[in-house]
Amino acid sequence: MSASPLPVRPDPRPGEPLTSYAVRLADANGIHHSRVLPNYRHDIDIPATELGRVASLAGLDPAAASRLTMNRYPLIVRGHGPQRRHGWRLHRSVTWICPSCTPTTGRRDLLWQTALMPVCLRCGCYLVRAGTSDAVLPASARVLELAGTLAELADDAIDNPSARSVLYRLRRRCQARAATITGDAKARGVTLPPLDIPAARNWGAYPSPDPTTVAALLLLTGPRTRSHTKDQAARPHPGGKFTGTDHERLEWMLTRVRHHVHHDGLRPDHVPSMLPPPMGAPAPGPGAWLSRTRAATALYLLIAEASGSRVTPEAAMAALGVPGIPTCSLIDAVHTAHGLPDRDTDVLNAALDQLIADGLVDYQRRRDTLRAVTRLPTSARRLLANPLVRDRTGETLALGWIWTRYTRGPMRASRWPTTPDRDIAAFDTRLDPESKLVLAETAQQLLADADAIHATQMTWATSKRRYG
Repeated sequence: MSASPLPVRPDPRPGEPLTSYAVRLADANGIHHSRVLPNYRHDIDIPATELGRVASLAGLDPAAASRLTMNRYPLIVRGHGPQRRHGWRLHRSVTWICPSCTPTTGRRDLLWQTALMPVCLRCGCYLVRAGTSDAVLPASARVLELAGTLAELADDAIDNPSARSVLYRLRRRCQARAATITGDAKARGVTLPPLDIPAARNWGAYPSPDPTTVAALLLLTGPRTRSHTKDQAARPHPGGKFTGTDHERLEWMLTRVRHHVHHDGLRPDHVPSMLPPPMGAPAPGPGAWLSRTRAATALYLLIAEASGSRVTPEAAMAALGVPGIPTCSLIDAVHTAHGLPDRDTDVLNAALDQLIADGLVDYQRRRDTLRAVTRLPTSARRLLANPLVRDRTGETLALGWIWTRYTRGPMRASRWPTTPDRDIAAFDTRLDPESKLVLAETAQQLLADADAIHATQMTWATSKRRYG
């Protein structure tokens, strides 16, 4: 329903939500707020008639009015379904405000309705839940820098599928970390904001309701680049331009891999489905499997080429047990021999160092061996006293626990590809040390038996060739 424009029509502020703008518009013209927008609206799923009325009263075009709502963002930000679950959006009963500027100016930000923005970038302080506290707690420079990056990511995600993927993985990591975080959690070189463990455990369909707890989780699991948008623009893409340095970097990496192939016996079979984190770095969360698997695919391609055989990315993914995952610029750059970006080189070098230090484990044989195991051995079931592994579901989780630790692969590569990695991480936190020891010994025995059978077969094949 259209309406005549009001006499006083203030311009919307950058990032201002529709509800906040409607209040300012009503106050500027001395009318009740409900005449502009009903009080029960929450800046999302606004009916077209009401949105059109606000646009008419304010003299805005419909697109400008729509940009004041959460519907401008993709599903990963605004949430799925009528209840807006499983995104970054907070529950509608949770309201975050700035204790410094909201009480005096009424200022609010659209992204404050999501867990992506636990701070006020203007005042440099942590947000608080409305009605709980008026204490102003300054945020650290690292938190403010990360919040700026996440704000860019949210805007970039409107048109960029890559940014949406980053936000999706980040939410999965934060949710997994929230389920296991303790009060003595530490971040390297950064002081964490106050942690509320019960609030962290509330991260489920909706993010944690406490701003400082969310900030701590983002610090522990969030991206470390200053600007996702700038980083993506500077990063070469398939078909784009690579510098001579990028090509030289790829040649040097191939030279190093060839050295290990000829002197240490390095083979593509030694690559796990997920590259290990750098030595001394904290273990990544369950949601980080895709980026680590893509890096493993790139390393697989490099080792195969250094060994004298070229394979396609699809064949490498199938060998690693993760067929069908989406490719990326790193995989395409290695496959087409265009070049190797500096940051990716550091990741591959660190992973290669770790594989050499571990003694070049044959992960392909481990994958083949453990993928065939459907039940725990009777001796293991007899020793396991933990009720978590007494039923069939618990036994599957126990086998998944063995899989993720001894193949260094995601559950997607196992016999149970639909079992989320976060379920295995949660199972690990509830498992007692004695049960972990039993499962570790069981895994080692299964692998030792498979190695003995393989050695016997190789000896028999050699004897047959030699003596007929």
